[in-house]
Amino acid sequence: MPRHLRPIFAALALIAAMASAATTSLTWDTLPALPPAAGQTEQPGVASPFVGVHQGALIVAGGANFPDKRPWEGGAKVWWDDIWVLENVSGLTAGWVGDKTFKLPRRIAYGISVSLPEGVVCVGGNDAERCYADVFLLSWDVRDRTVQTTPLPSLPEPLTNMAGALVGRTLYVAGGQHVMKGAVPSAVFWALDFSQRDSPTGFKWMKLPSWPGPARVLAVAAAQGPPRREKFFLFSGRLPQPGGATRLLGDAHEYDPLTRAWRTLSPIGGLGVSVMAGTAAPVGSDEVLVFGGDRGDQFLKLEAHDLAIEQLRQKLAGATAAERTAFEREIDNRLEAKRTIYVSHPGFGREVYAYDTRRDAWRVVGQSPFAPQVTTLAVKADGSIVIPSGEIRPGVRTPEVVRARPGLSK
Repeated sequence: MPRHLRPIFAALALIAAMASAATTSLTWDTLPALPPAAGQTEQPGVASPFVGVHQGALIVAGGANFPDKRPWEGGAKVWWDDIWVLENVSGLTAGWVGDKTFKLPRRIAYGISVSLPEGVVCVGGNDAERCYADVFLLSWDVRDRTVQTTPLPSLPEPLTNMAGALVGRTLYVAGGQHVMKGAVPSAVFWALDFSQRDSPTGFKWMKLPSWPGPARVLAVAAAQGPPRREKFFLFSGRLPQPGGATRLLGDAHEYDPLTRAWRTLSPIGGLGVSVMAGTAAPVGSDEVLVFGGDRGDQFLKLEAHDLAIEQLRQKLAGATAAERTAFEREIDNRLEAKRTIYVSHPGFGREVYAYDTRRDAWRVVGQSPFAPQVTTLAVKADGSIVIPSGEIRPGVRTPEVVRARPGLSK
């Protein structure tokens, strides 16, 4: 081989090796924990904040929690409008901005967000009363150390509890719900192409064909693939069914933007494991890691008690005095059984699943040494995967910011 070509072939060999690399291990640690909200002295953590990385800073915005009492103790859920910024997220001196206060346009949680070179795109979400269609960009100004908010085209309809991921410069949003009261799961699939941002007519949301499966909330999404061949992946979620048990979903689907076609994949873990409300991140060019997720067994037990309590309360209206006493005793027993489940809940799935996009195959690549988080997002930061805050048991949040570094081999 001519000497001048050797560096080129060496580089090509390295790229090929990286492209076919697989996760062999995960090294875990934590970054500085999420600080208290403005005016607060403690930070219990938040569920479903907007999360992203811009200009070397981790941005965590909004979210919801139970700051005073747990829900089974009668605690009220509170939504937040605070924006927290962790500077130098990939460096040795990572630290939260503490000398300034940043705010969202409103208190909100349960939307989705993705990171672009321009900033963190925040989409939808809800508060206690309603869902929102708002879309906006949060940008970190390194020089002035400020957060800029820029409005973007709104969703076609309000949406929350959906999944989303960025494929190239196009943001895809799937599933969710449109209202808070009387909500039913949605099968919407929308896209916003940021390469059209300067086009007055092209920069708008497109409605695309839905996946070949049921509607869902709290699904998990990721993008993966080589440049210009990336695909959108949709995993798990759940399908509430009015008056009956929720259907837990362990399916997986792939959307190809070039053909605009969906393909059903092997079920999660090979068995159809539920990873609803978990997080996912791409590794290399052909692997997606799925962290945590609710397996659903305790969820179904809690739901069964709720359904039984609702039926008993309906019977109370026309009951005799003796029947009322029996019904009320049974309701109390059910409520106590729910409290026991909440208090003794073991947390969410510790396994980290790896999906091989070339082989359509699943395997377990490790377990989280920390309490697995759901209702948050996993973001990439210089080869590491950062998962901030989120929920570690029903109604219980964590302020921890967990980091996983994938170890790769051919």
